Amino acid sequence: MTTVSSQSLAPAYSAKGLCRIVGVACVAGFIFDVLALVFPPALGNIEWRIALFQQISDRSIILLFGLALLMYGSLETRRLRKRLAIACLILGVLFNLACVLVIRDGLAFQERAVNTISAQASTLQNQIQAVQPGSKQGNVKVTPEDIQKASQALAQQADSLKQNTKTGIVKTSISSIGNLVIVGVALIGLGQYGTRSPKP
Repeated sequence: MTTVSSQSLAPAYSAKGLCRIVGVACVAGFIFDVLALVFPPALGNIEWRIALFQQISDRSIILLFGLALLMYGSLETRRLRKRLAIACLILGVLFNLACVLVIRDGLAFQERAVNTISAQASTLQNQIQAVQPGSKQGNVKVTPEDIQKASQALAQQADSLKQNTKTGIVKTSISSIGNLVIVGVALIGLGQYGTRSPKP
């Protein structure tokens, strides 16, 4: 009676097959995330565009990882490898071009936010200056020194708020641009790798 070894009954596992499964899951997850972020579209809204690009840049590493796994899983299939390589090249260029839009929107949003703060501070300054010295606010008599202190405090708070707003917008823009550039360059590299002819 012959015995069958347990090794011959074991299924043949393929690392490339597993990479294709995980790669498809990563790319599909990225696409669903982006579709959820895009709807409802508000292309004319600068805040919407900034938030969209920030979310895309935060999730872009998943796309890169998924495409790299798909590329590895399809190295033996020339046609699929070439298509993935072209998709990677196009996406890499688009990610790098998106940085220009992120910079433009960041600068425009910063200018608008600073102008809004300045306008509100100016309105409050006018209200402070309209208070007559010697008038009563509740039980307190207002002196010229009180008006001067309130005016200076408001100016300091407005300057601080402008600086914090600028810093926050710059940090967000740099983070988004950094992720988009890094992933864009990596996608271009991945695309170039996929277009090369395999070594004999």
